[in-house]
Amino acid sequence: DVEIMGGDLEIKLSRYNRVYQQGDKVEGEVTLTTKGGGISHGGVVLKAEGAVSMQLSANSVGLFEAFSSNIKPASLMNVSLDLLKPGKLGDGVSTLPFSIPLQPTSTNRPLLDTYHGIYICIQYTLSVDVLKSGIFGQPMHESTEFIVEVPGKKAPPPTPQTVTLNHKDAAAKKSRGKLLEGQQFCITAHIDTTTLSITQPLTGHVVVETTSHAIKSISTQLVRVETISATADNPTVREASEVQSIQCASGSVCNNIEIPIHMVLPRLFCAPGATFQTFQLEFEINLVIEFEGGFTAVQNWPLKVFR
Repeated sequence: DVEIMGGDLEIKLSRYNRVYQQGDKVEGEVTLTTKGGGISHGGVVLKAEGAVSMQLSANSVGLFEAFSSNIKPASLMNVSLDLLKPGKLGDGVSTLPFSIPLQPTSTNRPLLDTYHGIYICIQYTLSVDVLKSGIFGQPMHESTEFIVEVPGKKAPPPTPQTVTLNHKDAAAKKSRGKLLEGQQFCITAHIDTTTLSITQPLTGHVVVETTSHAIKSISTQLVRVETISATADNPTVREASEVQSIQCASGSVCNNIEIPIHMVLPRLFCAPGATFQTFQLEFEINLVIEFEGGFTAVQNWPLKVFR
């Protein structure tokens, strides 16, 4: 809540977890506490807004002119309610209930899951303003975020993946560093499905069959791929960044033993993949096997996330 001279303003949502789905009513109350003789005001207005905001990375700053119109926030919903008409409030607590149906403003722009990324952010906020009255009045403002989850229509079938990594094809993959002289290895990796519900963990296993050099660590890495397009069908700036990395093993491991892979997708920092006019949101999984001596083998899978 926010405190200024003459009052205290707070937004309270009826749901403690602040999570809503399309068609729900976002309900709660605005509490306005006045003191010191009360306040005169020009009305109390509540707004519910949802928007997709985009920004370019420092590497793409030279493209700013081409993106000047595309990086403006895209509105998903915009609702305004007058909670109180202009007047004066005496000392005490005023409770102003509200109820807003969660629906998109336009049928051409559906609601999307809340997502906090690096270059793309999908956010929904409630804000309340106590408008000032006269030239000496002082406005009051408060805002809070609520979370939107958009259920999918039908869950797609699972897509299990099994792959063998070895020294022979290491150069063709996203490996890092150079193989040491005489270095050989054969490692099998299995992912139970790369078509994954956002509420379920990513699971699988890794088996080190043979290796001539010691393994330093084995980890799984969740990567976000955010694309901002100059036009709706012409991807121009594509940025990949790590969301999280989980170590599966540390140091040399026994051969021919299944090492489990288990990763819970982080709330808000991961969302169902989406394509929305001038942006695209995708996710990938990397299996990263780091050897002593500097060579790192990497296996990459596209990850289709749904709700």
